[in-house]
Amino acid sequence: MVFSSGFRGASVGGMKATAGDRLLAHADGVEEKDRSGVITEVRGSYGEPPRVARSGDGRSGPVFPGPDAVDVPT
Repeated sequence: MVFSSGFRGASVGGMKATAGDRLLAHADGVEEKDRSGVITEVRGSYGEPPRVARSGDGRSGPVFPGPDAVDVPT
């Protein structure tokens, strides 16, 4: 939903997310912008995906971060 086109597949570099962390995803192409959001819920075991994130425009939805994403602990 929020990051559906940019976050694909697996865990983010082995990092274990917690609610309140920021989630950053680099753009897939030159015409796209990097995306960011705040993790509001972690549904996977031990901080793994799926996660629920809220984007800057207020939309919220499930996220499965891929290799282009980075968790930024708070």
